[in-house]
Amino acid sequence: LIKFLEKKEIIKKVNFRRDFAANQKSMGTEKNIDFNEFTKCLRDSIKEGFTVSNVTEVQPENLSDDITKEFRRQATKRAKPGEKLTTIIRFNAEYDKKGVPYWTRVNAYVYIHIVEECEDNWLATNQYKFGYDLTIELNGISVDSDKAIKLSELIAKSDVSAAIAAIESQCALTWDDL
Repeated sequence: LIKFLEKKEIIKKVNFRRDFAANQKSMGTEKNIDFNEFTKCLRDSIKEGFTVSNVTEVQPENLSDDITKEFRRQATKRAKPGEKLTTIIRFNAEYDKKGVPYWTRVNAYVYIHIVEECEDNWLATNQYKFGYDLTIELNGISVDSDKAIKLSELIAKSDVSAAIAAIESQCALTWDDL
């Protein structure tokens, strides 16, 4: 079945460093923080890093949402003007990507070290700057979506022996494949 579905194993380790800024007006106040600007800037930054690193198995939107959720939980205070704070976040997550021509499911180990700095100058009053080092390890599989649909239709419409015969007509099966 694996041969029929054209399974491809995915094993990747990606590491990149990026910086971005989010201004105080968009971030809210220390007591009432709005993380939408942080999430948006992080998403755009990760998207750029994924493009350079050729990562297509995880959507930047999903990863940035998961990182923001953990960041909100762990970083309970904001940097004050002239101060730097660091947060290390680690988690495992599963990501699915269904589409043409492949369906992909990966388990991702995410390690990100975020440095938050609040600038204290007369030009950029309370401008928040973030820098991060991101390492993401991906392990998973990808299968041909058209063949997966054909296989499910074949199994639903016929008995097991007919399904095996149809699969064998397209690719040779051995006992190791079953």
